[in-house]
Amino acid sequence: MNISKKKILSMNRAFTLLELMVSMVVLSLIMLLVFRMLDSTTRTWSNAQARVSTFKEARVAFEGMTRRISQAMLNTYFDYQYPGNNQNQRPRGYERKSDLHFISGKGEDLLAAGKYPTHCIFFQAPLSFSVDPANKSFGSLLNSWGYYIERNTDRDQIPEFFPSGILEDRERYRLMEFRPPTENLKVYASDLKSRYNTDWFEDDVINGNSTEGGRPFSIPIAENIIALIIEPKNSSAIETANLLSPEYEYDSRRYQKTRNAKDPTKHQLPPLVEVTMVAMDEGSAKRIEQIYGSIPTDLVPPELFQEVDDYDDDLKELQEKLDDFRPPIAYRVFHETVGIRASKFSDSALQK
Repeated sequence: MNISKKKILSMNRAFTLLELMVSMVVLSLIMLLVFRMLDSTTRTWSNAQARVSTFKEARVAFEGMTRRISQAMLNTYFDYQYPGNNQNQRPRGYERKSDLHFISGKGEDLLAAGKYPTHCIFFQAPLSFSVDPANKSFGSLLNSWGYYIERNTDRDQIPEFFPSGILEDRERYRLMEFRPPTENLKVYASDLKSRYNTDWFEDDVINGNSTEGGRPFSIPIAENIIALIIEPKNSSAIETANLLSPEYEYDSRRYQKTRNAKDPTKHQLPPLVEVTMVAMDEGSAKRIEQIYGSIPTDLVPPELFQEVDDYDDDLKELQEKLDDFRPPIAYRVFHETVGIRASKFSDSALQK
């Protein structure tokens, strides 16, 4: 009889209060851990989405810029080489020639000091940009093209119908795209002197020239771009030092200035172009503007990116400055090595 009572009591036994409390504590800890993991995952995803959205404009501009640089061309041909370029003399051989021009370097050298920081690049490519409807049927029209950074305002982008004072123009560093239509292609000119002019882009860029219809040659394609580094180099420079443009300067007509007929860049496109772009977000630009009144002109120290050998140290120094800046700056570095499709680089020793 006692045995059966014990069995019944053991079968009907419930959890004790202590067991319930321990279970609730363990369950609470598990739930807390799950919620923390969920919150951390949500924050990471939200921050990643916000970062992608913030730099979307810069990323699209960077991809378009690298794609068009890869389409640069010189359309070279071989012609007689005359002693002293005197066509009355008997030709002494053949040489590579081109009416087009590829040039890159520091903005202060190719354009003007102070307003155009870091580097810029200008070239010709079959991009078929024209404002004349009669030219739309042509598939590979030649255009002059280029990219540079300019510190300017967005006053020209404010619609005229807005009353004065409603919208304040913002001063920012902007990535500019130089894109005159085919009708304004200056690299081909009627007289020989201007035909071989190496600064065909300078006047149009600095003076903000436009077409007869008022369409500007240069337009902003991304805001808050604070650095653009252009490094043309030979394919061998991947493993060795860059001897093609050790100071970031490349000019397919440099031989005209140096009087060196065997200049390795003579009428040649660089096989590779390393492009680096640094962008900060609009929120950082607004905070800096509120505290300092405007974005500092030395946000990127002018002594940086002068020598190719110092690229890694210069980029590290720039990143450290942006990381230490107060208020904090959110930024992103874009980098890509672009292959020039039309490049057929040959040894300068082949030049007569």
